[in-house]
Amino acid sequence: MFGPIVLVGAGGKYVEALDDVQALIPPFDESAALAAIQRLHIAPLLSGVRGEPPTDVEAWARAAVALGQLMLDNPSIQSVDVNPLMIGAAFGEPSFGALAVDAVVELA
Repeated sequence: MFGPIVLVGAGGKYVEALDDVQALIPPFDESAALAAIQRLHIAPLLSGVRGEPPTDVEAWARAAVALGQLMLDNPSIQSVDVNPLMIGAAFGEPSFGALAVDAVVELA
C-alpha cells in the first residue's frame, strides 16, 4: 500500500472526457493544493471568463487539504470520491466555499 493520494481536477459530467487531474500526496498544505489547481488545463477558466465571477480556488484548496488529512487520520478509509464538488465565487456574492454535492466513501 502506498498511502493516500488526493486528486484534484475537472469534474462533473465531463470528468472522463477531459482527463484533467493533478495528484497530491498527503500531508500537503493549501499552497501545494493551489499550485496543483493552477496546473490544471481548466485553470484559465477558474479566474472567470465572459462575465462569470472567478472561482474560490482557496476554498477548493482547503477542501483538498481537509480530505488529505481525513485520509491520514482514518486508515480504514480505502477511497473517497467527491463528484461534484461545487465551489463558490471568489468575490461579489459571499462564497459558500466548497460543497460536496455527492460523495462515496469505501471503508476497509
